[in-house]
Amino acid sequence: MDLDRIVGHKDIIEHMQSSIKNNRVNHAYILDGPKGIGKMTLARAFAKTLNCEKGGTIPCGSCISCKTFDENNNPDIIYLTHKTAGITVDDVREQIVKNIVLKPYRNRYKIFIIADAHKMNTAAQNAFLKSLEEPPSYGIFILLSENSSNFLATVLSRCVVFKLRPVPYDAAARYISQVKGIEYDDAVLYSRYSMGNIGKAIELIDSSEFRELRDKSAEIALQIEDADMIRLYDIIDGIKEDRERLVRMLEIIYMLYRDALVYIKTGDEKRLIQQDKINCISGIAQKAGSAALIRRCEAIEDTAVKLRNNGNAQLLLETLFFKIKER
Repeated sequence: MDLDRIVGHKDIIEHMQSSIKNNRVNHAYILDGPKGIGKMTLARAFAKTLNCEKGGTIPCGSCISCKTFDENNNPDIIYLTHKTAGITVDDVREQIVKNIVLKPYRNRYKIFIIADAHKMNTAAQNAFLKSLEEPPSYGIFILLSENSSNFLATVLSRCVVFKLRPVPYDAAARYISQVKGIEYDDAVLYSRYSMGNIGKAIELIDSSEFRELRDKSAEIALQIEDADMIRLYDIIDGIKEDRERLVRMLEIIYMLYRDALVYIKTGDEKRLIQQDKINCISGIAQKAGSAALIRRCEAIEDTAVKLRNNGNAQLLLETLFFKIKER
């Protein structure tokens, strides 16, 4: 996908195109954001544009550089790979340090795209720093990161850092609807569940596991409404999910509460994000008032953060469900 066709990230794209137009391209960039947010798509589009033989801010698609890029066969765009959980000093030395001294095969730039760059250990970053401090005129590094705080200050100071933000829900939904061939209203549902992360939204659409979890979450949300204290413990004991799926379950229940709030205020099913869960939503709306639903949403947000920070799942669920039952 070319820069002019990417959904979202407008400010970053304009910065990239301006740097090309004004011949002020930096030697190193960090694209930072969660998995699925579009880092690789943006990096590849930037790399293709940089090496287009026409030299514009939109690749021509017809020169040898563009054609070999589209065929995943451009010799001057290198993707760093790693076989272990992290990126080691040997990975950096073999794939970057030894390679950067060789001039491009036929393009203006030799571009290194480093996925999972936040996984470079300290030794690897120090080895990389030698290439980063005095890069040849043709060398460009694009680091893809999910946590830029993992980089050494000396690495960060030599890079232009772009923070990728979620795509607006309506823009994400339009794109998802077109790409996946689903109804716009369904695409809105997935764009909201993914919090504007298009990659994650597409992953959820293709996941039967997610659909099953969504049904289970709606069932649990309804059970909580009528549960006494003993039943509440039974519900908690029956949740056998790993931490990631547990967070996802809470996000689903959060969305149900948000829809219940809308239903209380408007009574209009068409305004709901999850219209297919109207029985669950109306059931919640009948038993919980607006103030209680707002408190529940706040409690879920707090719990999800603590779960991501490795808090005790059992204790956090108990605390959350007790708060949900408060009147």
